[in-house]
Amino acid sequence: MDQFKLLDNGMLIGPQPSEDHLRQAKQEGIKTVIDLRLPSETPTPNAELVAHSGLDYVNIPVNKASLSGDQVDALERAMQDKEGPFLIHCATGARVATLLVLSQARKNGWTAQRAFQEARTMGFDLENAPEFADFIRSTAGD
Repeated sequence: MDQFKLLDNGMLIGPQPSEDHLRQAKQEGIKTVIDLRLPSETPTPNAELVAHSGLDYVNIPVNKASLSGDQVDALERAMQDKEGPFLIHCATGARVATLLVLSQARKNGWTAQRAFQEARTMGFDLENAPEFADFIRSTAGD
């Protein structure tokens, strides 16, 4: 599980989990997997993979070429409607970090710079990733 970042609230974020990762996450108390990958990104559907682990599953398809505030809303709803703690993943974790920092920016009135700083504490340099940086700047503002 060293590929995943454990956040203060017990949430794990990171890349595509394996079956072993999912079993270990369940043993560590994770209740729900939130998958931000597009269904076309994986050879085996993630819903199927997660079902074998006995965890709850939510898919919020996020294409980094067409990020939107609706995706932040969907993540917030999933985290309200489902039981945590959560394992939230995409291919690398960058989409996860983007949506999480924007959710926090909304709640706390953060600027884009503060959102970038928070993403760095999660292990992601979103400021130097144009597709994510532009979206964060346009959503959080400076």
